[in-house]
Amino acid sequence: MSKPYRVVPTTAFQEDIERLEEHIVERELASETPDDTCLLRFRYAVERAMSILSFAPHTCRRSEAHRDFRELIVPFGHGGCVVLFAVRDFDAVLLAARDQHERDYQ
Repeated sequence: MSKPYRVVPTTAFQEDIERLEEHIVERELASETPDDTCLLRFRYAVERAMSILSFAPHTCRRSEAHRDFRELIVPFGHGGCVVLFAVRDFDAVLLAARDQHERDYQ
């Protein structure tokens, strides 16, 4: 069995996830039927998707905009988010995250 990859979040990635979480909370508060478990479900979806990176990061698609990087799709509700990452030795370095409906990484 191969050595597991270490998942390493950058500050930029953490800020992106916080921005996405704030958007989810704002959307739910504006809803006629807010779901108070929505944020916890989003965090669980991200955590579950990240587990793929610990053993098989090369299975994720290559980024069209940044050919040296890969993208992990995190399904959530009617969309989800896309995580941009780089594989460096046995590290999967999380670089950025965006909503699937955004045009590109910031």
